[in-house]
Amino acid sequence: MNKLTHLEHQVMELLLAGEDESLSVLRQQLKQATVSSRKMTGVGFYTKFHIPSERPRVSGSASFKLGDVNGSVNNLKHGLGFLLFITNGEIDALEGYTYDEPWPIEVQGLTLTYVSGKRRNMDVLKKKIGVNSLFHENRGQLPISS
Repeated sequence: MNKLTHLEHQVMELLLAGEDESLSVLRQQLKQATVSSRKMTGVGFYTKFHIPSERPRVSGSASFKLGDVNGSVNNLKHGLGFLLFITNGEIDALEGYTYDEPWPIEVQGLTLTYVSGKRRNMDVLKKKIGVNSLFHENRGQLPISS
């Protein structure tokens, strides 16, 4: 269980994409991360990570969530959502969930996008959260929809 599933890998790539120092640190963590547990809930999953202690942490040991990636699939009417939890400056957990439907046995025809469209708009993202960095301690889910 030490490795990411294909779906988790695709989602993490999008969640950690972008030119930002904090995102760069999180990408470095992900390279050495292992999956410590994975729990299916019926309407989604929680994947917990172990980050080696020697990996760098996001400055200020920030805690926040990234949640600007959605998925559409052929076998769900309302699609998928994802949240990445960062706790004390390190990747903690990835949550995947459906909107009012059971999680499918097999995800078919997955297309991942940002809430803002096919490309993550970093300028809009930073402006909407009101800071010069992508992250702010304890802000919660990033409010990026227009």
